[in-house]
Amino acid sequence: MKPFIRTRWVLFWQFTFLVSWAGFCCLLYFTTAQAQQLTKVKIGYSGTGNTQYILELPRRQGVFRKNGLDPEIVYVTSGSLLSQALIAGNFDVALTRGTTPMLGRLRGSEQYIVANYSNHFNDVFLAAPEITSVKQLKGKRIAVSRFGSGSHILTNLVLKQAGLDPQKDVTVLQIGNSATRLAAIVTRSIEGALISIDFVPRARREGLHVLVDLTESKVEYPVLSFFMMSQAIENNRRTAKALIKSISEGVRIFQTDTAAAKAVIKAALRTDDPETLELTAARVGKSLVYKPVPTAAAMQTALDELRAIDPAKVQTAKFDDFVDLRAVRELEQEGFFK
Repeated sequence: MKPFIRTRWVLFWQFTFLVSWAGFCCLLYFTTAQAQQLTKVKIGYSGTGNTQYILELPRRQGVFRKNGLDPEIVYVTSGSLLSQALIAGNFDVALTRGTTPMLGRLRGSEQYIVANYSNHFNDVFLAAPEITSVKQLKGKRIAVSRFGSGSHILTNLVLKQAGLDPQKDVTVLQIGNSATRLAAIVTRSIEGALISIDFVPRARREGLHVLVDLTESKVEYPVLSFFMMSQAIENNRRTAKALIKSISEGVRIFQTDTAAAKAVIKAALRTDDPETLELTAARVGKSLVYKPVPTAAAMQTALDELRAIDPAKVQTAKFDDFVDLRAVRELEQEGFFK
């Protein structure tokens, strides 16, 4: 090869290397810059089903990152334990039934609901095959996730509506989440329990009875409540807004993209059962709201159930004692929910 040709090849490869290296450095810079701009947020949640879906779908779709968040999502076995963990500073924000932070407020904790994504139940009350009415549970064993949890409070509501005294007429055990409670009914360790709607197809195949379908009830209730400590709300308003934007965008995807909804349900429940996927996608999608504001009626239902714990405080309690909706209101003013 002639010298000048060899020189041109050397220059060509040197130029190619420099361009490639420059491109790599730029990519590395922008990737690192993007990662540095993400805000880490620790999210704790309890309950199975819809709590999982509204967190997992925006994570899968990259919605959190789009809104500048890098979430660490951790499951906690009950709402009462979740509340304690939030107070201890283990989480920045928590997600469970609204009665959990409301009970915390009644007991003096500075935790407030910042958003609520469902004002309608997503549960049924299941019982063993030989039990055909709630009244037949008198003298029987039922289960909740943990005493004082949302499942416990809702169970009390079901029992009282049937004329039973939760303190005297049944034996209440604390054994874990919906999947654990369902397994306990199947093995006859208990006779009844509140279960997420997701498990109904399997329960029916096991011969269990749906005694009360709360998803058909017109009673409103704060089912999916994000809550934070007051100081965290003050210091991290931007994070709260980014979180609400992410979850609301995820809700919209869940309600409009059936394939995406079923994919996240399939992963969470680890099932390919078409009936389960179809039922869950339809029922959960119907129960979710895009603009996450708890209704006055929902909060009142929760207060009525908390009355037995502290009648005096509940008597004087007001809606604003339990919520801090400034982040939602700011997003509304900015036109986000249009």
